[in-house]
Amino acid sequence: MNSTQHIKTLLPSQWREHVDHYNTAFFRKSVPELNEWQVGDGTIEHHKAMLLEYLRQKKVCSHCTGYHSCAKEGDMQGFTQQLELYGPQLSVRVQRCRPFLEEQVRRRLNQWAVYSGELEQDEAYQFANFPSEQSRKYPRLMQFAEHFAETYEAGQTGSGLYLFGPPGVGKTHLLLAVLNRLKQRGVPALFVRSDAIFDRMRHMIAAGEDLELLLEAFATAPVLGIDEFAQERANEFTLEKLFRIVNQRFHAKLPTWFTSNYAPPHIYRKNGVDIHDSVGPLRSRIMQMAKLAKMDGIDGRQRNLESLT
Repeated sequence: MNSTQHIKTLLPSQWREHVDHYNTAFFRKSVPELNEWQVGDGTIEHHKAMLLEYLRQKKVCSHCTGYHSCAKEGDMQGFTQQLELYGPQLSVRVQRCRPFLEEQVRRRLNQWAVYSGELEQDEAYQFANFPSEQSRKYPRLMQFAEHFAETYEAGQTGSGLYLFGPPGVGKTHLLLAVLNRLKQRGVPALFVRSDAIFDRMRHMIAAGEDLELLLEAFATAPVLGIDEFAQERANEFTLEKLFRIVNQRFHAKLPTWFTSNYAPPHIYRKNGVDIHDSVGPLRSRIMQMAKLAKMDGIDGRQRNLESLT
């Protein structure tokens, strides 16, 4: 049995019976690459069964709604096919599809989310309940945030955002709204509260646990949001780990979002002096990898305070 006959046996019966009825014109119309590569009619005839199976698999992928609902059979779940030309012959290369890879990243990030300071109630922060007065006050900021949340796809490169200003003006709310929307769309994203993650790192070291997988998750997440940046108890240990994460994301051009009470020129400074040699390079990378936005306003946390006097 030759390779064409073997592929023919793998086709569903309703396709198998009609393989010979498909002519070269059908395949040239359905697979534009054949014309681009100037593939001859004889080659197409020889690979008809393979091309028909390629089209069938491509049709299944065109209706994909995520790896969790992959409609492919058996071992083909999570795989996609790429048609290639080797000399005068056609072949199909099988590779992992993007939804499968995104699902793997999502599962890996979920393992570390419990260490990052994420809380169950964080899911309540959405664009729909973001303070309307802040939305009206910062239309360009809201447009940038909403566009990113609705259009970003895992694997894309681009700028993040460094959002700074006094407490209670909606910085964390906006960051969580972006990350929550990305997750709703199936885009892997990780939220980190800086004080919580560094405390967790110290506990891991004290327990003899390896930090490498945790650091790698933060450094390679498609989107990383760091809340309360530069507000943790900074020391040589925390700055070393932070610089490693930011530096790796900077060179990979992965979007990173920050919220902080401090403008970039004032992070990790004491009495007007950087507290460590790594602060200057860290600041420089942040200002290159993220757009800057300042938010002001009344502390929203104080609006509903009840006084007993």
